[in-house]
Amino acid sequence: MSKKRTKPYTKRGITRVPCFRCGKPSTQQWQICALDNQYLGVCAECDIGMNEVVLSFMLGESTKDYYMNKYRRKNEQRSYTLIKEEECG
Repeated sequence: MSKKRTKPYTKRGITRVPCFRCGKPSTQQWQICALDNQYLGVCAECDIGMNEVVLSFMLGESTKDYYMNKYRRKNEQRSYTLIKEEECG
């Protein structure tokens, strides 16, 4: 593991970090207490997976679906915006 990140990444900085789990380009970041509160970059797919696990644990399977559907829609809009920004320069 590389040097521990103790401060959040900037919007531009997170795009330069590979996903901690799979190596794809990161779009989000998580601060994980069990790993000394370091900030780790995660790709959109892994971010959704982590949110699903957390919501299942916190809310239960039946309630998590509502929030996950809402979060997926939000993530799709964010991805579309990032693509448009890249096209524009």
